[in-house]
Amino acid sequence: MNDDDLSVFVDGVANYYETVSRKAPTIGSPFLTTDINKHLSDYTGIIGISGNHKGSVFFSAPKEMLTQLITSMGILTTQDEKLLDLVGEICNTIAGNSRVRFGENFLLSVPVVIQGQSDNIKISSVAEIYVIPITWRHSQSTLIINLEG
Repeated sequence: MNDDDLSVFVDGVANYYETVSRKAPTIGSPFLTTDINKHLSDYTGIIGISGNHKGSVFFSAPKEMLTQLITSMGILTTQDEKLLDLVGEICNTIAGNSRVRFGENFLLSVPVVIQGQSDNIKISSVAEIYVIPITWRHSQSTLIINLEG
């Protein structure tokens, strides 16, 4: 992955927050990791990628951030099911918007959502793992990109 590839995902995050809440997030500098588990938060959405690229996209956020975000959307419930739906929707939207750059053979799985951390997450050991910190209203979430091809 190069800087232009990463910027597609960064732009997708920024656009999502601005569209939904009218408040832009602060995007930190991407960095490499070998262990995604230490970057996962309370709720995580995962999209598997296949086709001309292989790997996955993760969006992980704390309950506090998702609660504020869902409230800014006018939804007054903060049940776990709604927050899991939201984190899956965010991840799916970010990955889906990246198809503009990567083409129609950038195939997306149905979002998988998890609550809490999991040691069972398998990712490509071939591709580098980028972590992109996102701060919105004093809470930090992460976008994790692991793509080869």
